[in-house]
Amino acid sequence: MKYLALSLLSISSLFATFDLPLETRRSIVPHDKSYYTHQLQSKNIEIIYTKDNLSFAKETASIEESLHDNYENFFNWKLDETLYVGLISDNNQIANGFSTQIPNNRQINYVGGTELVDYFSSTSWLDTLLYHETAHNYQLNVKGDIISQSLHAIFGNLYSPLIIPNLLENSFMLEGNAVLNESWHGNGGRLYSGRFKALTLLQAKDNQLKPEYLYNSKLAFPYGEIAYIQGGFYNLYMAKHYGLKRINSYFKRHSQDCIFPLFTDISMLDSVGHTFVDSVGDFEKYEKNLAKDLVEVNGEIIAKSQFFSSLGNSKNEIFFITNESGRRAPELVIFNKQTKKITKHRDSYLSGKVLKVDGEYLTQGSMYTSPIRIRQGLFNANGYIKEGTDSKMIQGYLSTGQIVYFDVASSYSQPQLYVGNKFYSQVNSSVFIDKKDNLYYFKQKGKIRTLYKNKTALYSYRGFYGIVSGVDSKDNIYFVANSQLGSTLYRYSNATITRVSSGDNIVEARVINDKEVLLAAVGSQEYYYVINEMTQKQEQPYNTKLFFEDKAYYGNKYIKNKRSQKIKKEEEFNLEEEYYSLFNMHYSGTQFSIGSYMNDFIGNLNINFEDPLEQNSANLFISKDIDAISVAGAGYSNAQYLLNYRIVGYGVIDKGSKTDIRDSGIMANAKVPFLKKGYWNGALDMSYYQDYDTISREPLSVTLSLSEHEQYGVSFYANQHYGIQLYGVQEREDKIVGTNLIAKHDLPREFYIGAEGKYSISDADTNINKRGVKISSMSSYDFDPSVINMASLSSSSYVQSAGYIGINLAKVLNFSAYFFTFPLSLQRETLYTRYRYYDLADFKDVHERVNEVKTGMTFATVFINNFTIPINVEYIYNDASFVKDRTKFQFNFSSSF
Repeated sequence: MKYLALSLLSISSLFATFDLPLETRRSIVPHDKSYYTHQLQSKNIEIIYTKDNLSFAKETASIEESLHDNYENFFNWKLDETLYVGLISDNNQIANGFSTQIPNNRQINYVGGTELVDYFSSTSWLDTLLYHETAHNYQLNVKGDIISQSLHAIFGNLYSPLIIPNLLENSFMLEGNAVLNESWHGNGGRLYSGRFKALTLLQAKDNQLKPEYLYNSKLAFPYGEIAYIQGGFYNLYMAKHYGLKRINSYFKRHSQDCIFPLFTDISMLDSVGHTFVDSVGDFEKYEKNLAKDLVEVNGEIIAKSQFFSSLGNSKNEIFFITNESGRRAPELVIFNKQTKKITKHRDSYLSGKVLKVDGEYLTQGSMYTSPIRIRQGLFNANGYIKEGTDSKMIQGYLSTGQIVYFDVASSYSQPQLYVGNKFYSQVNSSVFIDKKDNLYYFKQKGKIRTLYKNKTALYSYRGFYGIVSGVDSKDNIYFVANSQLGSTLYRYSNATITRVSSGDNIVEARVINDKEVLLAAVGSQEYYYVINEMTQKQEQPYNTKLFFEDKAYYGNKYIKNKRSQKIKKEEEFNLEEEYYSLFNMHYSGTQFSIGSYMNDFIGNLNINFEDPLEQNSANLFISKDIDAISVAGAGYSNAQYLLNYRIVGYGVIDKGSKTDIRDSGIMANAKVPFLKKGYWNGALDMSYYQDYDTISREPLSVTLSLSEHEQYGVSFYANQHYGIQLYGVQEREDKIVGTNLIAKHDLPREFYIGAEGKYSISDADTNINKRGVKISSMSSYDFDPSVINMASLSSSSYVQSAGYIGINLAKVLNFSAYFFTFPLSLQRETLYTRYRYYDLADFKDVHERVNEVKTGMTFATVFINNFTIPINVEYIYNDASFVKDRTKFQFNFSSSF
């Protein structure tokens, strides 16, 4: 398949638009439950839900109308398209949600929030999703200029800043502002977390609150949390000083520059009266001033990590997952309470809380357990779920063997705690179980957080943040909660509260004995773990009061009353409006790309249709390529069931200067994943391709693939990958069979090594009319898995058999340079080399042995603060007799290993 024209402002069309993806993107798993719809006519909102989520759909409906009234006011914008709100089934147990403008103005909300019950400092997971993701819908949907409004009226939502200007806005503003807006509804939020306040102060202390670090895709601690946490506190600072409406209206002002929506400084100046750079400088000074008095936990560091996972606990041990480099497989750290011995074991653990069950260390997490299910539960180091933990967020086990867990399906809003098969209580924190089988946890009502022992309320304070840490031999209870400048450790003893650590940067803690505690703390560059002796100071948890709590809009009347609100007519949610994805396809925008080649106009145009759950899609297209061949056609794809397929029909409307051109053709691809479990994937692919620019080739192929893939943290390459492909191709009257093998693994200090081999053989007896095994410099865009790649070739050739074996070596460097105004920043680099030995046999069984060496360097760059683009420079040497240039230099936008 040939490259078509690229337009810098049309980043959606990198390849010919009738190219076939091997796997259609999905918002939900295939063979999911039946969905239904409910229309809120007053706000042009459609709720998509399952029968099991009916009560949560009603909760959503009770929020939406007033929520949009407020957002229309604060964002100074009314959505110009129907908003589809997806409440996804428990076959998709993911602790996340997302919002997009393409293919539709929509938000997808998943059910798995109990995995992050202590992270968000909020009462309801569902409400947090609605507040946060709806803010994104307003940020991105806004069109402040007559140009984008007019183009939208013609084309709908097009993946271009001309129509959706804020597509180029940085995550620092998008996510930070959404965190701000999730926090003023009386439901708590991350701005109430002492852990994140301490993180922000420490970043200020370390001079990391600079525009070039914040408003960028910075590849350093705390990585993606920079946008959410530092972005959230920056937006809080701006809202406090200039008002919520003015900082939210920044997005409308920013969208007015649809021709070149990169004037962040000017947009902020017009919105609040100060430039972005100046306001970040003021924010940094404010945070640095606070940080002067923050006390960091000291002591001998026993472990470090770039990412945080909750602490696990048993009678004799404390255990947790760390990733010190952030680029290798994680380690399980085990601390023995009696001997103080520390052991570490590197393995393929999920990065969740560790529990020890029957002598085995398991982690909380979420993984594919089959090609049609994503489940939460306890997983072993192979990524396999423990039997009996499916759809349960396990908190621990009683001495009787009974399991204590949150039921994932019923915990869409707030965690529903079960002991065995019996419902126990609705709670709002993780649960600690002591050696006497007592349960400790927090409940939330408004801003009052209450500590419970079993079903007895012990102590209440004002706040949304609190995590039970342990119990000592005297039955004193320890918990982490807010201090004035962060979070610290407290003790509850006979109704008296004592602060037992001077540190303000404590994330979690576990009691070792009556005098000592293991503390997990956040620093400016990592999380670290120390053992401290407990101190004693009379102090209560700090009431974090944010400025908007005194505003009329805080909490809103609808928040205070929504639990008692009822849908006037129960039959409005009567499950009669079933969601049929095929008939719910809507116009989802037009894509176009224009350019020139050899003084000739080239480009393509797509008219797209897709349903909000991305189960069905279709498109109409017209395209002109660099050979002046014009093609038009239509395509349809379906990802609703296990069989994922796509079919495209096209006709050639202008053959340009070529004669060996088809008048019309079809392309089809079908994929059946038979294995998706842990780190393993297996699939059966079938494809048929009629190349439009030649009558000759039309391969029909079948491929059986099996692979194991692991990649951790921010590793540039896979940490471990093993794969095998077996394929057969019917290419007109010829048959081609072959296999492809690959193995890759990481080494210490960010070295990576790999080996590969591929072999294809055809029963053709001539290469006339492009018969035999194809050797090409391009990857297999025509869905012929038998193609052998040779980077030095300038044109394709055909032989009876071809194969290669190769080795790869790469070293990642981490020199970085970030800029705010300059359009290109540098994240890191990698040096790599690859050697391949080829054996090629022509149709007279004459073999040619070829050596090819490729050496290069990849620069991971960030374009206009947002888009990570690998720039690759490489040298290739090939000693084949048929290669025109034995040495070759290449420059491209890709990574290679």
